[in-house]
Amino acid sequence: MKRLSRDEIRAARAIFSLQHPTRSSIARQTRLSLVKISSILGELEKKEYIEKVGKTKTTGGRPAYIFQLKPTIGVSIGVSIAPDCFEILGIDGSKSVGIEERHPLALPADPEKHVDSIVKQVASVLKKKIACQPDGQPVVSIGIALPGMVDSRRGIWLLGLQVTGITHINLAGMFEEQLQVPVYIEDVSRTLTVLEMYRNRGKRIRDFVLVYIGLGLGTGIVINGRIYRGFHGLAGEIGHIEHADNTYRCSCNSVGCLETVVSTAGILRVFQDRLKEGVRSSLQKTTIENGPGLSLEEILAAADGGDRVAQSTLGEIGVFLGDACATLIKLFNPQALIISGPGSIFKEYFRDPLQQVIQQRVLPEMLEDYQTVFADYRANHEARGAALLAMKCYLNKMISRP
Repeated sequence: MKRLSRDEIRAARAIFSLQHPTRSSIARQTRLSLVKISSILGELEKKEYIEKVGKTKTTGGRPAYIFQLKPTIGVSIGVSIAPDCFEILGIDGSKSVGIEERHPLALPADPEKHVDSIVKQVASVLKKKIACQPDGQPVVSIGIALPGMVDSRRGIWLLGLQVTGITHINLAGMFEEQLQVPVYIEDVSRTLTVLEMYRNRGKRIRDFVLVYIGLGLGTGIVINGRIYRGFHGLAGEIGHIEHADNTYRCSCNSVGCLETVVSTAGILRVFQDRLKEGVRSSLQKTTIENGPGLSLEEILAAADGGDRVAQSTLGEIGVFLGDACATLIKLFNPQALIISGPGSIFKEYFRDPLQQVIQQRVLPEMLEDYQTVFADYRANHEARGAALLAMKCYLNKMISRP
């Protein structure tokens, strides 16, 4: 494809990031004049980087063209790694999904072999996807969402969550050596945050915190439209804030960390312990019929079916979540908190206790124009966010070149 000028790359990046990019919104995003943007858009069309995909009404009544990047500029692939499986999802320049798969992940008994095993299994699948791409639509970048602590700037997986043997691993470099494609890694909370940034572009939400209820309890912090990661990528570790009413010991060795209760593993443990106490619940029968391992879906079904133990226990967990949210509001004064991740399926039981705690513990002035939002979460959203992140990083790399 033909080379682009710096301003043309800035416009292409704005088109990818905006929800419904028009000439006016692209000009605002790039801080270039309408006349300059009109010229740039014309050049990008000639060079076959962008295309018009429809019209939208403007405040003046005249329709405005909506632009998008052409699918042929390339494909970014997002990967989300869990202890027992990995999801992959590929998007092209128009953000259309072309690859969507789930694969099992088998880890060896020796923790020291976990990293090599993960790289081998995931890279094997990705190599096939790279080789199978049609001519003229290459894989230009790969994003990987990881459980645990990640320094995305240096490409290092600092610490795994429920994946042992992870200590300061240059995972991005290992995958790049295997795949010969730029690889970017990020914490799962922040890949979901990237997804929500794209989904909320049209709502003008520029300051929000995403609360991720997954294997752990994590956050993605967005300040003035940009993700805040901290010095080594560890900002927002809300899961390791200790709670006075929690006596569970965390994997970090502290007692009372929030994620021992407000995470998928924590929720399951709370329910297992409650059932061991002999409470009367339909879940007792579920564990007899289906084995001792409960699932989130079984807990939700019991609560929806009127099981009082399930409902009250979820309400108690919602209070812990509310404490975490109240702390985040006090620290960051966001426009919104967005609750997402696998644990957000309990939103109908978390919502009221969460809101009550926030109202009780946060100054009213900090709640003006504030909202709590439960995201429409799907199992592949971490991978989708990683794919968006990878394409964004690819475009950023283009603009940083001399």
